[in-house]
Parts: sequence; C-alpha cells; structure tokens
Amino acid sequence: LTKFVEHNHSPSARRATVSRLLEQVRTQARYTANAPCQIIQSCMTSAPADIAPCLPSTNALRCTIKRARKLHRPGEPRRIAEVEIPAALKVTLCGEVFLVRDSTVGHDRILLFTTIANVRKLAHAAIWIMDGTFKTVPIVFYQLYTIHACVGSQMFPMVYALMSGKSQALYKRLFEELADFADEHQFCLSPRVIMTDLELAAINAAKSEFQNALNKASFLI
Repeated sequence: LTKFVEHNHSPSARRATVSRLLEQVRTQARYTANAPCQIIQSCMTSAPADIAPCLPSTNALRCTIKRARKLHRPGEPRRIAEVEIPAALKVTLCGEVFLVRDSTVGHDRILLFTTIANVRKLAHAAIWIMDGTFKTVPIVFYQLYTIHACVGSQMFPMVYALMSGKSQALYKRLFEELADFADEHQFCLSPRVIMTDLELAAINAAKSEFQNALNKASFLI
C-alpha cells in the first residue's frame, strides 16, 4: 500500500504563520518608508498557498500598516528645536538623499527637500513658479514652500521647504542653500522667469539670489 501524506498546515500552525507574516508587515511599516503595496507584496509572496485564505484582505493589511506607522511615529513637537526627521524620511523610496539641508536663521528653521535629479531639471528650466501652502504643515512650521519647474509642457514640484517663518532673511537663506546644493553637484541655477505671489519678502530674496531672472508676481498663484 502507498501512503499519501498531505502537506497542509494544522489550524494552530496556520495561525502561527499568519501571526508571523503580520508581524513582518508591522516591522516593515515601522522601519521602512516603503509603500503599503510594496510591503504587502514583500511579506505575502513567501506565504504558503494554504495560508493565503487565512490572511486579512488587502484593505485590512493597509490599515495594519497605517496603525503601525501611527503608533511608531513620534509625537508632534511643540518647539521647532524638537523637530527630528526619522532616517527613513530623509531619503526617497529609492534610497536617494531627500533632506538636503537643515538650516537655522535666528529662531527660525528651514528643512529643504529635493534630489539631484530634481535640481538638474530646475537648472534646465527657464521658468520657475514658487508658492507656499499653510494648511498641511506641522504646527511648529509656518508653511511648506515649493518651487515648481516647467518640464516640457507641464509644471512639476522640484523643491519642498518646510519653513517656520516668512521673513526675507529666511527666504534668502532658502535660496542660498538651494544654490549651494546645486553648486555641489555642478549645476547652475539661473532661471529666466520666476513667478511668485505678491509676497514682497520672497520677491526681494529671489531678486537677490537670482539676479538675472525676471520676477513676475500674480494673485493667481
């Protein structure tokens, strides 16, 4: 007689495997900046076939990732000096440096985010559009200031700066740090046109750093 052995996991073994896979999901959520779909694919591709029906749905796994990251995330700081960017958020998903400058001006602070590829595009762009947004920033910052460049027929954000104020000195430091980062990588930032809103501090600082640019102010930005 031939005896056939089924290689199925027992219920307790399946529960243990599911628990282990879910812990892998939580660990990746806490310690990487990978997108939820990447985490789910990474952890679930190795799951045995008979475990798959026991796993939570994709939506439930996304919620697990969100909860893990929320619990692991440090509390929102109350003072600008307390702001510390986790290592995983200082780089892009590809591992390229993203937080390129962390600068202070008096009691104010600038966190400058960009990449070498973005600055290359900025250096080749004739037109920049610059503007700040205020509703989506942490409470210790005043605004998220962005610099967009025209690539082909479309505008794309190339630089992001969390700023705790809006003084001319702070804008001047922002543009100096950006130009310095570009110089480090042998790019020359010399836009022909810079479009901003009617904020005089930003206009004056841009004129000081990018002297060959034509500055255009508009209510529509």
